[in-house]
Amino acid sequence: MADQDASPSPQRPSVGVHFKCCNVYSRIYLNHSATAYTGHCPRCACPIEIPIVEEGGSSSNFFTGS
Repeated sequence: MADQDASPSPQRPSVGVHFKCCNVYSRIYLNHSATAYTGHCPRCACPIEIPIVEEGGSSSNFFTGS
């Protein structure tokens, strides 16, 4: 048997979001260009984007979207 690389793959950066539209929680992930966290409500597919800003942003890892 060949040796398999047992090291875990790096986790993608993410933030938690409470979607008020359907009262559900989900995580959204950093986009490939690293300019925003993007995702959608897991129930109704309402899109959300949280831009990354240089100054004046939030250090929170949890947000509420509608």
